[in-house]
Amino acid sequence: MWRKLLLTVLASSGLIASAQVDSTALYYANTITEEGLHTHLAILASDAYEGRETGLKGQKMAAEYIEGQFKKFGIPPVANARNMGLLPDGYQQQYPVTETKLGGLSMAVGGSALEFLKDYYYTSERLHRSLEVQEITVISPLAVGGVQLGGGGKVVLVLDPPASKKGGEPLTKVKDVATALTGTGTEVVLLVQGNASQVMGQQGRNLAAPRMRLGTAQELVERNKGQQLVVITPELAQAILDQANITMKKALKATAQKRIIIKSPLSFSYSSLDRELTGENVLGYVEGSDKKGEVIAVTAHYDHIGMQDGEVYNGADDDGSGTVAVLEMARSFAQAKADGHGPRRSILFMTVSGEEKGLLGSEWYTEHPVFPLDSTVADLNIDMIGRVDSAHIDSGAYVYVIGSGRISGELRRINEAQNATYTKLHLDYTFDSDNDPNRFYYRSDHYNFAKHGVPVAFFFNGVHADYHGPFDEVDKIRFDLLRQRAQLVFHTAWDLANREQRIISGPVEELGHD
Repeated sequence: MWRKLLLTVLASSGLIASAQVDSTALYYANTITEEGLHTHLAILASDAYEGRETGLKGQKMAAEYIEGQFKKFGIPPVANARNMGLLPDGYQQQYPVTETKLGGLSMAVGGSALEFLKDYYYTSERLHRSLEVQEITVISPLAVGGVQLGGGGKVVLVLDPPASKKGGEPLTKVKDVATALTGTGTEVVLLVQGNASQVMGQQGRNLAAPRMRLGTAQELVERNKGQQLVVITPELAQAILDQANITMKKALKATAQKRIIIKSPLSFSYSSLDRELTGENVLGYVEGSDKKGEVIAVTAHYDHIGMQDGEVYNGADDDGSGTVAVLEMARSFAQAKADGHGPRRSILFMTVSGEEKGLLGSEWYTEHPVFPLDSTVADLNIDMIGRVDSAHIDSGAYVYVIGSGRISGELRRINEAQNATYTKLHLDYTFDSDNDPNRFYYRSDHYNFAKHGVPVAFFFNGVHADYHGPFDEVDKIRFDLLRQRAQLVFHTAWDLANREQRIISGPVEELGHD
């Protein structure tokens, strides 16, 4: 822990050792210009692209634009991948998705109808089209994994311990519950969440929105034959317990020892409309020289959230900024190679879609990689680098770096050295903590690489008032900062691609560097 703290202090004070200036790297980094970034972004974040929603017209237009730019830069198609059918045209990796719109939702307990987004919401896709039971099994999460469960029931109510009423995600607890109930015949889990009303009030629109998942509709039917999860309010839980004249306090105490069976009818049903679509990842591959079998990935998502109520959400910062940074870097590396200064290791410039739907495009790529993941040295992921958040209004020249030392402490030190030598940004590690309540480390495309053990670094400017709003427009982008941040990623990629030894794995603490 003290080593991580020391690195943070050194980074913020400018005492991290710098690298020797590489005049060739500096020359090509300087070919990344504000004008070039603006030209791309003015197109991709225009109303004509309809918010670039995955699977729809605007996203397809953006994919074609990005592929066209790769071709213009002189980046050839990935021949082997095209021959093997991984990339039909050598640039675009297609993946299947299914969009599900919920409809006809109904749920009743004890004969009383309940209201979606007032009494309950769904957090899983395993929705049973109809189910009626006459009893509900009640358990405490304190008993999960122990002998106290004594088996499940078709519907299991999992109580919320008092400590978690302050809020927070139930997901870890849910995984434990689902594991414990596997094979018990449980079809539906009713999870009591202390702040469910708050979540529904803040996220109701998202919870009711169509949901997109990887796979065809038939594949999803087969995949979703497990337990269905429904989050309910403490008030609804108490209404269920009232059927047996039990208070929540008594139920928590009793279920810590054994399950309770409550005789109470419960029914629900729903109908849905499934639409099968495809998304595309667009790959630009600059082949290396003597170490070309090793690959550096530079990624950003080019999709956004589309249109709502006839208004286009252009997503200039999220993540138009990262997308155009990848384009400019691809052009610079391609130019360097054409001039005889190509990278030793190969570089994969990949813009993915499906991020706003749950990191779908990057998940598909890492499950169906064009280049082996064990040959992928690192993923440098860029998601929102064109704005300034409220914490840096007066400073400006900063970037949040997340995850750079979690898998490879060497990657973190390289990034810091390149910054000290060239870009001199304030590297802010505020969101890099394991305890970060925002969980940004898990919320962008680098995470799918990290899950497979690939070292990652996530570059981010933080959220702002226009995040996922209709006013995230080009005229609010700080192109000077966008250029500076893109150049930092460029220099880090250049170092990773040209150093003699591939970086090694091992977090900052384990490597023992100060």
